Amino acid sequence: MNEFWERIKALLRPREIVKDIRAIDFGKLKARGIRALILDIDDTLIPKDVNDVVPAVFEWVVSRKEEGFKLCLTSNSRHPLRVKYIGETLGIPSIFMGFKPLPFSFWKSLEILGAKPEETAMIGDQLFMDTLGANILNIYSIFIDHRKEEEFLARKWMRQAEQWVLSRLRRAS
Repeated sequence: MNEFWERIKALLRPREIVKDIRAIDFGKLKARGIRALILDIDDTLIPKDVNDVVPAVFEWVVSRKEEGFKLCLTSNSRHPLRVKYIGETLGIPSIFMGFKPLPFSFWKSLEILGAKPEETAMIGDQLFMDTLGANILNIYSIFIDHRKEEEFLARKWMRQAEQWVLSRLRRAS
């Protein structure tokens, strides 16, 4: 039973926790052999209620490309036109309705990127979708812990559950 809980903790523990995408040390990632990035959109790159790309995000993406990273947007969004528009605006391939944490969209992202799991990082703001899905496939997981206030009740509960899990993981470390 103890081995089971250790496996669950390993699947939910992000390799890194940052407050914002700008806090990620990409030099350190490159030194680890990371060359490809799977990016969540909503509340990771841009707020989920925004339909356009602000210049700061565009510049962030351009910088990653100039550093040699390959990028792919992978979203659980059910709005294909929005995801496609953001991807085309940023010049990045995109996947909508990814059903994260299931492995299908991660496999597709790896195929698009021409990358192996061990040379890829997933950057996302949902522990039970982005981090869990990445960790299942041994993709380096970076959790954006922005603690954004949620309006929808189910998302409030999810955020509370994330914080509860993260607090337990921090105590166990």
